[in-house]
Amino acid sequence: MNYKDISQKSYPVNRMLTAEERQNQLRQKERLDITPFYNASTVKFNSTFMELVDRWFIYRGYLTFISLFFLMLPIVGVAYPLFIPSWDIHPTREYFMAVGFSLIFISPIWTFSIWLILKESFRWTHYPIRFNYRKRMVYVFCLDGVMRSAKWDELFFTISRCRRSYTPGSGPQIWDIRGHALKADRKTVEWTFALHGDSEDPRQLKNCWEFVRRYMEEGPKAVYGDVHWCHDVATRRETFREGLFALNLNLNGLPRLIQYVSAPVVWLISIGRVFAIRTSKIPQWPAAIEAKCRIDASDPYQRTAAQNPAKFPTDPVSVVREQISQ
Repeated sequence: MNYKDISQKSYPVNRMLTAEERQNQLRQKERLDITPFYNASTVKFNSTFMELVDRWFIYRGYLTFISLFFLMLPIVGVAYPLFIPSWDIHPTREYFMAVGFSLIFISPIWTFSIWLILKESFRWTHYPIRFNYRKRMVYVFCLDGVMRSAKWDELFFTISRCRRSYTPGSGPQIWDIRGHALKADRKTVEWTFALHGDSEDPRQLKNCWEFVRRYMEEGPKAVYGDVHWCHDVATRRETFREGLFALNLNLNGLPRLIQYVSAPVVWLISIGRVFAIRTSKIPQWPAAIEAKCRIDASDPYQRTAAQNPAKFPTDPVSVVREQISQ
């Protein structure tokens, strides 16, 4: 995973496109001969628009849990001895002085933890991206809370490094798909957003890109059968069970042993996810955008969480993994 760009300001803008971005460009009119992969990213799907969750949705809770841990650990350490009858500890003046010095010592850790927790909590439950097939527009609820829009045909999509600088031995290189809105010169980046998902293997991202590209270029019929699940987050906060499910999306397609070993960690992280979601606002599109995204009542390609199966299907994940490994 990568959190370096969780602040919109981390995306470099007012700059020229790099040679690597041009080399890795994903072209709207170029059909790739691969299996489209929706990557469990859909919120709504219909003939008018397709709405997806953001790049960090399945990781929501990791930063918050770590922050809460470092915020609460010193408090528990100070208060715990007071509740043990066998310990001869009384709230004397010396005790409070020791506590005061301890708090001063750990204040930098608390400051950093609060800064970190605000990356996920007290913000928005998710940052939706809406692809309007009929209007050929893309609407983005950006990380800074500003809603931006751009014409589909004018956006520059590319596979980008999540680390601006990478050195061998510093961990795996993670990639994601970026969409750049360019200025009139078609060379300068004005603003940037990222599509759902990341990977150590850029080839897997092409499957995710092809799902979006075919929807916008070939219409909903081309990929309707590839949508197997929708997140029920458009008008409400997710439940604990739904949040746990979202975190487990990171493990889909992995060997059973890895999933079982990782389960306790995911349960712990889910505590942070609950805090992050419950303290955040539900994003709402303005009336002007909703007016451009009206759905026909008889639309045969409507898909929401109401049609979700009882169990999340993992077959699409396995198919894509097998295709990439070949």
